Amino acid sequence: MRTMRPVSTFGLGGGPDVLAYDPGLHLLYVAGESGVLSLFRITDGVVAKTGEGYAGPDAHAVAVDPATHRSYFPLMDVNGKTALRVFIAKQ
Repeated sequence: MRTMRPVSTFGLGGGPDVLAYDPGLHLLYVAGESGVLSLFRITDGVVAKTGEGYAGPDAHAVAVDPATHRSYFPLMDVNGKTALRVFIAKQ
């Protein structure tokens, strides 16, 4: 942030609009309206993409519990019903 220049760039799913950070595991979650979740590990100022997958339709809200390392994705329409998807990060 000091230089206001990008240090890394990565491809993401469509419509990324929310971020959540797990400070214990140094994981950054990026979710968006396309439902794609991208996961990044940040250590010593270095960013590495560690994975990407489908969290669910319109998964553009995410919360992370730093004590349990669970991430929560509320979804409005999964086969006509609301749902809460919970993922646990590997340490």
